[in-house]
Amino acid sequence: MKRDVAEFVSKCLTCRRVKSEHQRPPGLLQPLLILKWKWERIIMDFVSSLPWSQERYDSVWVIMD
Repeated sequence: MKRDVAEFVSKCLTCRRVKSEHQRPPGLLQPLLILKWKWERIIMDFVSSLPWSQERYDSVWVIMD
């Protein structure tokens, strides 16, 4: 699978364009607020257009609490 991902990324124009060597340095890290309650703030995102899995999925749902 590692070889397949590397091959996909090497052929993907978007992946090649957004490589870290083409971006500004990120700067200093900012600490996150420690919230009082669980699930008080939830961030969700989809990562899509990945190589197809054996189950025919090409996306990942990312949830951060």
